[in-house]
Amino acid sequence: MKSSIMWDYMEEETDLLKRLMEDREVSEKITVFQNMQALYIVAHGSSFNAASAVAPMLSKLCHIRVYVYIPSNFIHNAHSLKCENKDNTWVCGISQTGTSRSVLEAVKQAKEEGFSILGITNTVDSPMEKISDVCCHLQCGEEDSNAKTKGYSSTLVLLWKLTLALAKQRKSISDAEIATIRSELIEQIEYLPTLQKQTYEWCEQHRYGDHMNHLYVIGNGVNFATAMEGMLKLMETMCIPTMFSDIEEFSHGMHRSVKPDSYVILLHDGKSAEAMDKTFAYLNDKGCHTLMLNGANSQAKGNVMTWKAFPHTSSLLLFTAVIQVISAFVPEAHGMDPNRNANDDYTECMNTRI
Repeated sequence: MKSSIMWDYMEEETDLLKRLMEDREVSEKITVFQNMQALYIVAHGSSFNAASAVAPMLSKLCHIRVYVYIPSNFIHNAHSLKCENKDNTWVCGISQTGTSRSVLEAVKQAKEEGFSILGITNTVDSPMEKISDVCCHLQCGEEDSNAKTKGYSSTLVLLWKLTLALAKQRKSISDAEIATIRSELIEQIEYLPTLQKQTYEWCEQHRYGDHMNHLYVIGNGVNFATAMEGMLKLMETMCIPTMFSDIEEFSHGMHRSVKPDSYVILLHDGKSAEAMDKTFAYLNDKGCHTLMLNGANSQAKGNVMTWKAFPHTSSLLLFTAVIQVISAFVPEAHGMDPNRNANDDYTECMNTRI
């Protein structure tokens, strides 16, 4: 166990996220966004999920319109962009490597139409940085893994930093609120090593993932996006069918496919608590392998993992940390490398990188 490079990347998260929190790049560049009224974010995969997680709070705290698109949907269906004022609307492309072909195509199209481009990438002087009017860097180092972990966490933190810097500039929330949110993020970052260790030990104790052949991840609120990321991570590392759902949508068809051998992860951050608790009880009665991650100060027991509530940030980093550990633990428990080749030639077929 713990032979995958993913474990090394996860162990790096605390230090690199602390450095990212203290880095001044975002605050030094924030003045260019002082007239921003709308932000269209374009990203794939984990970057799309991270943007979807933070976008609601970016809109709420900074009083701007925020939309998140996958590249093809942006290119073909973002018709509302045509209605925006080019002087106060930005398009943001997120690509950890800075070489995502379709993200670059999307932001190039927006740039040609006269919109300013914010690039978010890990790679200095990448194609993403070169096409951008302003670029911010994830600073997470190399990540040679199919399933991104530290890159995803860094994207969450960078987007939160952008949110807080923009809110401070606009005075849209108080300095005390900004300090509270920042404190929550830092406390979660400092707790990551403990939670990673606890999650690994819990998985070992409960032999989590035995005979796992399909998985559902259910969340809500901002952690609906974390459910999307959970689905993606286990799909990437276990290479099995996985699905995500909002807790209120689970009863609209998806519940019919649940079987006694189903694995279900519930992300409970205090929102829709009654629906979460009822679903948890129902799935337990059906004999499913049900795990609840509870960031709402509930008592830990059996198949419930819990921690202190972080209401302003919905425990985004902590839900993410547990998902990341599970995504590396389960395939290794089955004797498989989480980063093994699994139709890797498809990305070459589709020319996903330039």
